[in-house]
Amino acid sequence: MRALVVLITGLLFFSMAPAQQGELIDRTFSGTSKETNPQEARRDIQEQASQKISEDIVKELIGDERYNRNRSLINSKIFKNSARYIPYSKPSALVQDDAGFRMSVEMKLSLRDLKQMLQENALLNENDAIPVVLPTIAWVDRVQGRSYRWWIPGDRNAQAFLMKNGRLLENALRDSFQKNNFYVIRPIEAGLGASVPSDFHSEKISSEDNTFFAQYFNAPVMIDGQVLINRADSGNGFKIEISMKAIQVSNGRAIADVSRRYETQGGSYESAIDKRLREVVDTASSDLASQVLEASQRGSLGTSILRVTISGRSSIPQMEALKDKIRSQLTQVKGIRERLVSSESVSFEVDTALPPAELATKIETLDINGKRLSKVSEQKDEIVFKWQ
Repeated sequence: MRALVVLITGLLFFSMAPAQQGELIDRTFSGTSKETNPQEARRDIQEQASQKISEDIVKELIGDERYNRNRSLINSKIFKNSARYIPYSKPSALVQDDAGFRMSVEMKLSLRDLKQMLQENALLNENDAIPVVLPTIAWVDRVQGRSYRWWIPGDRNAQAFLMKNGRLLENALRDSFQKNNFYVIRPIEAGLGASVPSDFHSEKISSEDNTFFAQYFNAPVMIDGQVLINRADSGNGFKIEISMKAIQVSNGRAIADVSRRYETQGGSYESAIDKRLREVVDTASSDLASQVLEASQRGSLGTSILRVTISGRSSIPQMEALKDKIRSQLTQVKGIRERLVSSESVSFEVDTALPPAELATKIETLDINGKRLSKVSEQKDEIVFKWQ
């Protein structure tokens, strides 16, 4: 009985291991060695395989320029510890000929573990510079019938209370994001509203205007938000609703979202609002900053969503095999999910830093259970394929 329990435990552990490894990438390397001893030749080719496969994938993740600048660090901290991210290696039979020994090696590499090691050594960020974040948060006070937006000129005396709390939120955002190596501009504190052209003095900043603000203040990430103050639904207190969304301006993607609702104790209006805001802005800011950091660590900053459509009838096993191949073979793809399924086609949303033409070329090279896809059309935000 005890032996059976041990066997079952071992089988469960074995079956769980692949899931614990995260995303596994399949790679095969064929190499030669001039070593005269078969054992040494086998070891030499396996080391070549680990080095070359690791090198190729790291370059895909961080780019050739950053790789070349940090080659010694990557060799000592990443490649020397390849066992952390290569859980599986299977060599073929060793063959000897006039040139020496040759052999192929099949490897599985854990993309999650490799990314974690790169992140630990500050090598995974998209840019060397600290990312800049610009808050554009509207304050709307329905109790006193006033509002404040730092990018619109107004009566500073009437807006003094909202400006004061706007600075409070700015400081909380600055502190929370700074812990994650992001820099938050404080437009109220810096008086940046005076420099905004009149064409952009609108209550709601449009997606087109976001591009102007991002370029004008050199901030690739913006926080679009609102703080709404109202009377409580019951009692003599007040209600505060905070909503903030972090947007990657280059593609209009929301990468983080926080929505909170709080009620104050009774008392005078300004003192009740002041007290409650001081209690909650740090938590809301930290939540938003954590989500943005998570997006950065996944590599989602700097990526776009492309639609990949497969025209014609496709079986469920084919679609699952296609998703698995894209996840395991294309390191520049951060995520893939089904968007629309019909009898005539299947569409996926693919989160990637690749331009459409390059993504299409890479997908066409994939072998999906003996079948391949060929491109039918390509647009800015969609690529259409059909089965060959």
